[in-house]
Amino acid sequence: MRTQGYVGVVGPGAAAPEQVEQAVEVGRLLAGHGLIVVTGGLGGVMAGAAAGCAQAGGLSLGLLPGTDRGAANPHLSLTVPTGMGEMRNALLVRSCDAMVAVGSSWGTVSEIALAARTGVPVVLLDGLRLFDQVPGAGDEVREPVHATTPAEAVAEVVRLLGVGGADEARSSQGEAAEKGRPGAGSGTAGQDAVVLGVDRQAGSWVGVVLPVTGRGDAHLVSGADLSTLVERARSQAPVALVAVDIPVGLPDTGIRQADVLVRQRLSHRGSSVFPTPVREALAADTYAKAREVSVARTGGRSLSAQSYALRSAILDVDAYVRGTDRRAEEQEADGVGAGSRGRPAVVEAHPELSFAVMAGAPLHTRKKTPEGIGERVGLLTAQGIRLPPDLTGGRRGVDDVLDAAAAAWTAARVVAGRAERIPAKPERFSDGLDAAMWV
Repeated sequence: MRTQGYVGVVGPGAAAPEQVEQAVEVGRLLAGHGLIVVTGGLGGVMAGAAAGCAQAGGLSLGLLPGTDRGAANPHLSLTVPTGMGEMRNALLVRSCDAMVAVGSSWGTVSEIALAARTGVPVVLLDGLRLFDQVPGAGDEVREPVHATTPAEAVAEVVRLLGVGGADEARSSQGEAAEKGRPGAGSGTAGQDAVVLGVDRQAGSWVGVVLPVTGRGDAHLVSGADLSTLVERARSQAPVALVAVDIPVGLPDTGIRQADVLVRQRLSHRGSSVFPTPVREALAADTYAKAREVSVARTGGRSLSAQSYALRSAILDVDAYVRGTDRRAEEQEADGVGAGSRGRPAVVEAHPELSFAVMAGAPLHTRKKTPEGIGERVGLLTAQGIRLPPDLTGGRRGVDDVLDAAAAAWTAARVVAGRAERIPAKPERFSDGLDAAMWV
């Protein structure tokens, strides 16, 4: 693909979901024209633009404010840790032949102003009408132009840079958008399959069903047990893989390496990883007895109330993956082997780890707060996941739904061969199951 120029995509890190979705489309369309996408390297609009660029096979560059390359969002092709803080905004502007601003924040306003003063053309998408309040008369400035859609914004960039004709640009963008849309194009083997992400919610289960590509409309299912949840997902399409936010593979003694390693990986969010109870503690019918067993089997470590509260959920998943749940017993009574009906495989995921990979670093927001919900919705949107429109409208348990969506995203990565297993060589205990988390 011939490089036509460098285009900055700027906007708030704490972006609204619709702004992230616009940024994804802008990045995808720019890449379709052979334009290199330049961003500030972090989340929100920046991550959305890089994700869209990656989906189209393009090249993106992130200029980070700090010195830690690990802080970059995971969609970038190249990263430069400038160590310049907010001053990196000027470096970004001077690196670009044109810019698209999606939404606005104080940092975005500074980039727009710097571009205007230095003659870099800027297209404002879903942003403030800056020059209605700050006229350019008498100053050597280049006033931004406005666009109402990502396609219109990229068409303006193409026109300003002289990359083909405007009509050709709009046509090409329409084609690129259609090709990039999840589910577009001819079907191939396995495309009709789905993945299922599962999380516990109010004593029951909630699941998010996604196309096996990990992108597209998210459909919700619920059920009293995992078997019911999987069957309801299978009624929509064949389920390629199930990812659950519940331990798979229960230790007989000691502590699972998966818990230790993921806790370390999540640093300040490590407390979200509950130590997996030993199998004998889960068999105890009281919390006091479970604590006694845990101390004896782990060399002195007690059992947290949170971990014991997950007892029924852990045992439900354990019974499902081992084929000893009620549904499997019913099948056996009918002369049908538990595995003969093609039950989908189940892997363990941890939503906070999934979100950390999406964002390029562990999140600082808590998942039940409005800020945490908004950040997680934005990250999922940047991955091409279209959540139900009424999801955040005061609905209870929205954080559980978002966790299930993150698990479904992980399941799609496992199916595609892009996921990481932690630890790389899984432990095995007396149940014979692979004890590892995937992301």
